[in-house]
Amino acid sequence: MEKQNYRQLISISKSNVLPAFGLAILIFFNGLAYLNNSIFLDKIIMGSFIVGLVLFSKVRGESNMEKSDTDENF
Repeated sequence: MEKQNYRQLISISKSNVLPAFGLAILIFFNGLAYLNNSIFLDKIIMGSFIVGLVLFSKVRGESNMEKSDTDENF
């Protein structure tokens, strides 16, 4: 029972770390473009918004999938 909980915790952390890291990189590059007065800042922000939504939906989808898996076990 304890091994199953540990595996579930590891899978949750693995599935959330990569998208969170990607969002942090997006925020970093947006800040860098803003500080350097980028002429393409409007295009960078729109692209980051789209990629951010994809990453956010991936995190939400995986957390909902894991939640439904644990509900089926009971």
